[in-house]
Amino acid sequence: MNTLDLTDENIMDVWLWCSEAYIQHGIRLKLPTNTNPTKTYQWRYLKSIAAKFKEWQFDESTSKQFIQIALKHCNNSGVLRKGLAALHQKNLLQICYEELKNRSNSIDQSLNSIKHIHKWLYNKKQDNLINTLLYRKYEDEFCNLTKWYNANKISKLYLSLSKPCGVALHKLGNIDAIERSYLPKLTSLYLARSNFIEHLGNTDRVKTILGSDWREL
Repeated sequence: MNTLDLTDENIMDVWLWCSEAYIQHGIRLKLPTNTNPTKTYQWRYLKSIAAKFKEWQFDESTSKQFIQIALKHCNNSGVLRKGLAALHQKNLLQICYEELKNRSNSIDQSLNSIKHIHKWLYNKKQDNLINTLLYRKYEDEFCNLTKWYNANKISKLYLSLSKPCGVALHKLGNIDAIERSYLPKLTSLYLARSNFIEHLGNTDRVKTILGSDWREL
């Protein structure tokens, strides 16, 4: 893209996002004192990154995700202390772009799955969803929740995000500990949930799908 399309505000936004991300790794970025920032190497690095974000049409949330991915790569290669220069390793921006794109595709698939499961469950719901999940036609058979999970009708991720599923899991553990063992442990559900909602924007998108069924920790 034409870097003339960039404003100083665009570049300072990237400076703020990078500063916030680096501080999480214990590194404080600084612009040289008594120097016009636009004449520094740091500004050149920021301008290059800002230009890429404009070219890729990234919004603030996506830009911040990209920076986090880039810093993870820099940390793994031991160059994080180089500051903004670390983000300009050969091919790093393209590598991170591909990783972000793959992650975005995976997230979209997960959200579509959550939406599909949610709709499917409410088509199955009788008087209320928790009772429907715990319902068993015969005393010696598994309840719907266990059957549906083991038939891949309900995913581990959905279990970790849904309030009714969480309540049903808790009640099932009090009713039948052996049957509860056929479903994911709380630690496994916690990790699935944490890994998913750590990405910016996922929580709001899931809340839109689940509504009042969203499970607060």
